[in-house]
Amino acid sequence: MPPELVAAIEAIAALPGIGRRSAMRIAFELIKQGAPRVNNLSRALTQLVAAVETCARCGAYTSAPPAGERQTCPYCDSARRSSESLCVVENPSDVYAVENTGEHNGLYHVLGGVLSPLDGIGPEELQLPRLAERVKTLAAKEVIVAANPSVEGNATGHYIADMLKPAGVRVTRIATGLALGQMLDFAETQAISQSLKARVEL
Repeated sequence: MPPELVAAIEAIAALPGIGRRSAMRIAFELIKQGAPRVNNLSRALTQLVAAVETCARCGAYTSAPPAGERQTCPYCDSARRSSESLCVVENPSDVYAVENTGEHNGLYHVLGGVLSPLDGIGPEELQLPRLAERVKTLAAKEVIVAANPSVEGNATGHYIADMLKPAGVRVTRIATGLALGQMLDFAETQAISQSLKARVEL
């Protein structure tokens, strides 16, 4: 293979969920479609990394604001969303997985991962102290823990419950209609929807 083709295949295969065979098919298709399609893709990816940031309040992805302004997302800015309910997720991509269900009309809070003492990830490495601040500021009545169904996700949920229950906040966990170990952003919308409906108290 030409070295340029090999380099393109390796770059594409480095993306999550794309194996070498899929990367080869994508590279061949890009060659076939020619420069206009590749240039459009290149511009879109350049804009993606240049213009998308995380919301200063919740951590979801949002467009970068004009210079000097604080970036906030449409969820935090919406007057139609309830501040009484806060859905806690691991990653920004999980916000969209939950949002697609139509079951949550509250706000979001992105932790940036889950507790994992073996990996040196404790509360201070995540947005857990910030979560406590937001719950108090918003006067939230319920916190829904929508961390991925894993041992670390469950431990994080129990930590949040222990942290917030003394303040009288109801802490629930989405039900395990999702299989243990399944990633939220790869799950079917209906499975997430059912998990939200059947959430359990922590």
